[in-house]
Amino acid sequence: MSSFSGWAVVDLDEGRDPGEFVGVLCDACSDPLRVYVDGRRVFVLADFAPQFSAVVDGLVPHWARRAITAADYDEYGVENTVLGPEAQAVHVASISEEIEGLPDADTPQTRRAAAELFGVRPEALDEVSATWAEEGPMPSCIGEPYLRWWAALGAAWPEDFGTRSFDPREKSAGTP
Repeated sequence: MSSFSGWAVVDLDEGRDPGEFVGVLCDACSDPLRVYVDGRRVFVLADFAPQFSAVVDGLVPHWARRAITAADYDEYGVENTVLGPEAQAVHVASISEEIEGLPDADTPQTRRAAAELFGVRPEALDEVSATWAEEGPMPSCIGEPYLRWWAALGAAWPEDFGTRSFDPREKSAGTP
């Protein structure tokens, strides 16, 4: 099993329709998607698409106040990014095994900025930072290790994602 994938949690601006956002997301991305909508928070898994983060980066300024993305390059590395309202990277953490040049801006200052953006304790991010790279990118372990950052930011991946998510391109699935 491969963990090669792209991930996002997007917190839409007030008044933005999640169904419309999902439609725009589908138009902007040709990769297979699984989507879970919880109010104005949209969780997305793009299987076999670590480049999916760039799609979300392009949509955030028009749709969202904040987002978190992850690019999983399987055994080669992972990258986790916290985005502010203009899609500026507030915090970036990566584990690079074989990919040169993965960005990394995991500092106490960037962790504080991410914590402020999500209204959480910065110490929770410090705890993740202290231990998250110990096991490397963990190939074939979907969602590891970057979802630890998400939980610390109060945006934990839904446990029931597999049963409640839908393929937005299937007519029978509908949109929220």
